[in-house]
Amino acid sequence: MSRILRGALSLAGVGALLVACASPTLPLPPPAYPDVGTEGLPAGQVELSSVNGAEPNAIIVIFNPDPNIPHDARVGGAQADGNGSWSTVVFANPGDTLEITQQEDDGQEISPYIEVMIP
Repeated sequence: MSRILRGALSLAGVGALLVACASPTLPLPPPAYPDVGTEGLPAGQVELSSVNGAEPNAIIVIFNPDPNIPHDARVGGAQADGNGSWSTVVFANPGDTLEITQQEDDGQEISPYIEVMIP
């Protein structure tokens, strides 16, 4: 291989590396707002569900900061399927505002949270 060709390939490799490093990594977006339902559930429980509203296989974490909910019942969650769909039942009362995030299934990145008010 000629010296000129090797030099050109080396410069091309360095250029590709610089472009790859210069492109920003996008943060994990928050999940989509879920549907909220209470049909068939005891008072104080709600079902949250979302179709294709999260990253595939993401871990969905729901936190209810309402001081009237016992500490051991304030956090719930689910894992999205390969299409980003998920469903879970959590403890919440009308007027509560839930904080919902998603994180990669390896736990490396957590999204900003969305707030969902329970009607």
